[in-house]
Amino acid sequence: MRRFFFLPTEISWGLVGLLIYGFIKLPLLVLIPLILVDTLILFIFRKGRVPYRDTIKNDGEIYLSPIHGRVESVRLNASSLYYPSPCHEIRISMNFWDEKGLYLPTSGEVTYLKANKGKKVKRTSPDEAFYGTIEDLAHTDFTLTSKNQTATLMRFIDSQWGKRPTIWLKSGDRGRGAACFGYYPFGGTLLIYLPATSDVLVYEKEIVVPGQTVVAALKDKKG
Repeated sequence: MRRFFFLPTEISWGLVGLLIYGFIKLPLLVLIPLILVDTLILFIFRKGRVPYRDTIKNDGEIYLSPIHGRVESVRLNASSLYYPSPCHEIRISMNFWDEKGLYLPTSGEVTYLKANKGKKVKRTSPDEAFYGTIEDLAHTDFTLTSKNQTATLMRFIDSQWGKRPTIWLKSGDRGRGAACFGYYPFGGTLLIYLPATSDVLVYEKEIVVPGQTVVAALKDKKG
């Protein structure tokens, strides 16, 4: 069942079993609400199939979207704590209904992973809410160093009505592009920090899809 849902296997089977039991034993008046609630839970925690896309190119790498969501802002030549400045920042919101999977944007190694406590921020908050002192916000920093030794930072900021992302990888783990490495229960906000030498290829209000939408082209440091 883990192939189809971001829920523990026993919970997924339990929900399916509850539906079967309802069809057999429960009256229609009770069965209809049960179907609606059961289906809603399974839909929220569904797990989609993301096709593998090679992220290594002759002149560098491509950086795919790590999540389903919408680009809320693009800041070029911005500054950020814990990442070399200047850099490019891309803010993506994942809403309640989006598929919740987290997918590696390129092949590489996890070189930094840390969760931090703080206040949660609404996905619909003004831009300024995400640009303040990051230590005050509940967030998880995830640094991925690609095969070409380019480090990029993904900063997951917890939504007011969401939960902290569940990440299965730890520092030192490696993975290929588009591999699922966790999920973001009920959604939230993702800030992506890229080297200033990279070319940003998305625009504000664009809908992005993991494994398909190219967020940026990363220049090859070896070149």
